Amino acid sequence: MNRSDRSIVLVDGDVTIDWNLADLGPRDGHSLGWSAESQSRMSQQRGGAALLADLTASVLADISIASVETGPMPAEPVRNDDLRYHHAYAMWRRDSDDAWRVGQFLGVDPRASDLRVDTGEDVSPGVIVIDDAGLGYRSAESTWPHALREPSPNCWIVLKMASPVASGPLWNHLIRCCPERLIAVLTIDDLRRTEVQISRGLSWERTAQDVLWELVHNPCINGLGLCAHTVVSFGTVGAILHTRSNASARLLFDPLIMEGEWERADDGRLIGNTATLTAALVRQVVQSPDGPDFEAGIQAGVRAARVLYRKGYHCEAGRGDGLDVGFPIRDVAEAIRESSDVLAAVDVQDPVRFLDRSVKPSDAPGRPGFWTILENRYRDGLLGLSERIVLDGLQESLADVPVGRIGHLNTVDRHEIESLRSIQSLMREYCRHQRKQPLSIAVFGPPGSGKSFGVEQVAQSIEPGAIRKLTFNLSQFDHPEELLGALHQVRDVGLSGKLPLVFWDEFDTPLDGQSLGWLRYFLAPMQDGAFQEGQITHPIGRCIFVFAGGTSASMDEFATSLDTDDRRKAAKLPDFVSRLRGFLNVLGPNPQATTAGAADPYYVVRRAILLRSLLERSVPHLFWPQGGVRRLQIDRGVLRALLQISRYKHGVRSINAILSMSELAGRQGFQRSSLPAETQLDLHVNGREFLSLVQSIVLTDDLAEHLAEAAHEVWKAGKIRDEWTLGPRKDEEAKTHPWLIDYQDLPEHAKEANRVTVRTIPQKLAIAGYVMMPARSNEPPLEFPGDDLEVLAQFEHKLWMEEKLKAGFRLGKPTDDDPLQNEYLVEWEDIPNEIRQADRDLICGIPKILAKAGYAIMKLDAGT
Repeated sequence: MNRSDRSIVLVDGDVTIDWNLADLGPRDGHSLGWSAESQSRMSQQRGGAALLADLTASVLADISIASVETGPMPAEPVRNDDLRYHHAYAMWRRDSDDAWRVGQFLGVDPRASDLRVDTGEDVSPGVIVIDDAGLGYRSAESTWPHALREPSPNCWIVLKMASPVASGPLWNHLIRCCPERLIAVLTIDDLRRTEVQISRGLSWERTAQDVLWELVHNPCINGLGLCAHTVVSFGTVGAILHTRSNASARLLFDPLIMEGEWERADDGRLIGNTATLTAALVRQVVQSPDGPDFEAGIQAGVRAARVLYRKGYHCEAGRGDGLDVGFPIRDVAEAIRESSDVLAAVDVQDPVRFLDRSVKPSDAPGRPGFWTILENRYRDGLLGLSERIVLDGLQESLADVPVGRIGHLNTVDRHEIESLRSIQSLMREYCRHQRKQPLSIAVFGPPGSGKSFGVEQVAQSIEPGAIRKLTFNLSQFDHPEELLGALHQVRDVGLSGKLPLVFWDEFDTPLDGQSLGWLRYFLAPMQDGAFQEGQITHPIGRCIFVFAGGTSASMDEFATSLDTDDRRKAAKLPDFVSRLRGFLNVLGPNPQATTAGAADPYYVVRRAILLRSLLERSVPHLFWPQGGVRRLQIDRGVLRALLQISRYKHGVRSINAILSMSELAGRQGFQRSSLPAETQLDLHVNGREFLSLVQSIVLTDDLAEHLAEAAHEVWKAGKIRDEWTLGPRKDEEAKTHPWLIDYQDLPEHAKEANRVTVRTIPQKLAIAGYVMMPARSNEPPLEFPGDDLEVLAQFEHKLWMEEKLKAGFRLGKPTDDDPLQNEYLVEWEDIPNEIRQADRDLICGIPKILAKAGYAIMKLDAGT
């Protein structure tokens, strides 16, 4: 492709004349009569493909070799009855920041676009940009330029399309003749108007995988997957970039918000976001036609879309009074040319990892393929990440991971984010419509997991100040008649103008000895929005019922809480569940069993977020400005214990209690001396375990080296006991070994093996339920009982094998020519007893090794 080809950008497509009616006010909304005080102004601008051409020319103005050509477009203002162009109308209003935004779209007056004809100009562009707004251009082949009908093999084609997407003669022509040079740009809203199922506002992971699944498998739109690149825009918060060459997708996203949350809903919308993104992508193609950086184009497009929204429309060359409304081309172009990222980026995990390829992973969150960005980013460093969250804050520590923020509630767990946003969507929809029945949702979780707090934050985020919370604990009610008094209170709050948010705590407790005995009494209020008192029926009015489980930790557990169908039907369990419109499982600060029965490694992150939030609210004086963040002043041992304690007996309430029991008033930091006594800690955690974590060993390089030497001495003592002697090589029959020497004289790889032994001591002890703590003078040395000794010895052998294999060792006997072999790289059951004994000796030597640093070992009580 020569230089002249590369410099020409041809822009064509559906052209509109945009008529912008500015409401200048003041206006009496109740008057239909004429008034000189009610003022308006109509402005005209080139829209559609003409606006895209103007913006593209401005974006490329600093590239000297680039020029923009167009199809037939208006050069002068036109009348609104000009049949050559479509005419679009919108009412605009100005906010307190003097930004003009759309108050109401008034519609499009479509005209006969086939009156336009190809000018026949002989141009050979390097890039063709088409604005297909679905107004006729896609079907009017006679209006297409020759360069589009017969595109050059080296020409990029950027197709900005509207609904219905991936359809029509233009699409069929392009996907047939040049898919390898085709870039499709569309919005997520236009994609959803097709026959697809793509979640909205639940989580970035779910939406991204839904889009990728549809692009690959949905026959209605999977032609988009044949394009060289497909960009699906989420407006001001992100985009998905699909690339055909490697069948991959990249998600660019704002970690703190989901789609539709960046703009303020009551401040109007803007026209031109997709044109802005398209112009930014075109700039990348012009700059690097052999390898455009589309991610940089998306970053620039989103950044400029935010500038567009903040500044709003204004006429850059109007009458001078600022009242003409027009697209701010110069401001948007300057924003596109800037270089700064506003989005995080991640590869979207392949959404099809099941034998049944018709199932989306987002529909099966307990199965393989359930993808989280948090897991991608921090698979092996959750503890370090959690410490940073507590010390420096969530936003500063997790800049590239989606965070669910609703009021004062923060979470990074995808399950919780999706559940919370689902409940939020249900409540928002309920508040928009005047339904007579209550909205009924259930919330489950262990005691102290924060069930009430989570739902209340969701409700307040929708109707701040308009909701009043009521709580009734059914375990404290003795008779069903007491429910009538509670429902009267709910009714009274509704009559006062507030929306009642009613928590029915422990609704799943028995009544008169019958399991789930309360359920039958809620069926009528949930279904009819009324309750019966004698012969009188009382309407409850609009309200939100929140059924908070007291005995069930999850919805699944509740739904199967009775062991037979007959018992479930007798308790009205199916009838009750059928009246629920949503549920939420709150995980809390303790590790939970997942739906797949796997471990829950992210509990430590949940704890960190809770700790940071609770500390900020209860002891703000412990946060000092440092390095651009508000850093918590806390002893690292205290932080370690708060994060790593095996269990908080009463969930969040226990964390709160420990903080309130600690002496923090007037202190400059959370020190060890601030903690309550062990017996007081026992109310909420295993006090001894907690304090052992506070004082647990921190392996500095010097200490690790000192303990590694002690570990070698323990090993050497075991060999000498078994009558081994120093020899040039290891010989099982002669019982000679070259390492029966002082630690300082060992080869470096042998020293490293001892260091590994020391560094893994805490990990080994945790396997059998032991922790380290400062030694007490009256404590006898610990001896591991037989079962624990065997478990730890097997784990020792497993760790040794992993290190050997990582170092490049293979199974076999070592030779002078190939020393990286070892005959004991086999399972525990297959090694000789004397080698097993060596592992047992190392475990038995752990108390002696730790004693050199002043530490002892304690067995935690079962169930603590």
